[in-house]
Amino acid sequence: MITYKALDTKDIKLLQETVKVFRDQNINEEKALDFLNNPTNIVHVALDDDKVVGYVLAYRLNRMDNGKDILIIFHLFVKEDHQRTGIGRTLMQRIIDYANSEPLHYALLITQTNNYKARKLYESLGGYNHPDDKEVYFWYITGRPVTDR
Repeated sequence: MITYKALDTKDIKLLQETVKVFRDQNINEEKALDFLNNPTNIVHVALDDDKVVGYVLAYRLNRMDNGKDILIIFHLFVKEDHQRTGIGRTLMQRIIDYANSEPLHYALLITQTNNYKARKLYESLGGYNHPDDKEVYFWYITGRPVTDR
């Protein structure tokens, strides 16, 4: 049975597992606790028999004007053997519910144009693909990622 959890400062081991499973990196307890102590970092995980099988990560951004904060949904990942089971939908709904409960001005995410399955999911959850020409620019400080292109 799949269960869901919003991580808090008691969930150091779950954050470490999430980073290991999905980012193939080890983080120490100090790094995990520092991340979890920051109230602008929001992480929800999906658990199958207490093993992390999916997560959504978002960052709450403060605005400098009188407008309400915004939320950037940065990652949504589900292990391949658990995809197409509703886990991604549930994780996204949880983060959308968080945004609505605050309330925030808006939440946004960026995905690849050819990621049709993800785009279909986001649109089915009420996501709005802005019609104006929006371009995303990246500054890779530590080097560009390797791609197959």
